[in-house]
Amino acid sequence: MKHIILSVLLIFNLPIVALTQSEYTIPKKHRVIQEKTIQSQNVSIGTKFSDIRFTSLNGNTHTILSLTQQGPVIFVFLSAECPVAQRYAMRLKRMHKEFKDKHVTIVGVYSNENDSAEDVQAYLKKAEYLFPIVKDIDGSLARHLDATMTPQAHLIDTTAVLRYRGPIDDNRYVTRVRHNYLKDALVAVLSGKEVKIKETPAFGCTIHLPDLPVEKPVIYHEQITHIIENMKTIIGFLLDTLK
Repeated sequence: MKHIILSVLLIFNLPIVALTQSEYTIPKKHRVIQEKTIQSQNVSIGTKFSDIRFTSLNGNTHTILSLTQQGPVIFVFLSAECPVAQRYAMRLKRMHKEFKDKHVTIVGVYSNENDSAEDVQAYLKKAEYLFPIVKDIDGSLARHLDATMTPQAHLIDTTAVLRYRGPIDDNRYVTRVRHNYLKDALVAVLSGKEVKIKETPAFGCTIHLPDLPVEKPVIYHEQITHIIENMKTIIGFLLDTLK
């Protein structure tokens, strides 16, 4: 079985090399896709956000500014199909429980076009998140925050300024975590201190957003690249499981 998976991985690796080598890498530490560099070109650390309105799956309407008036806000981009994102369910629930009394709001965002509303709802029955969940149907939240991966966290302080962007921690296996990037950044913000690590490359699965309604030819390789990248993540995950 292991040899079959390796063969499949090699086959799917061939057409992707030229397309993604400048954007992503697969480090030995994670064995899943990781941003090769910090990719946020449009939304840098220190950006002050204008307002944006969105509705959670329970029907409540929120805005970024209304939430940040209450306390820091963490937008965590997730996916119902990404095995790496799924591994963070318990960690996110623990963080919500630990910081909810400090007026910290966690918002789970599902922007991936491949995650239908039904897929998200089905997964949430298992995950049992107690914080707001958004199905970002048109990808507007992901574009507004310049999200690229799942899981990926964006911490915004009470002045609506982006203070941290990147992974929740440094390892998808909780027993191997050495750096709790998001929690450390949040504690610093709550204490009025400077965030030491403000940005670091995220790892997991890439986000594929719905196409904007513009008149331009469809670029086939963008869609197939997304599929292949996420297949490599899933196969890498299976290889680790078979060890």
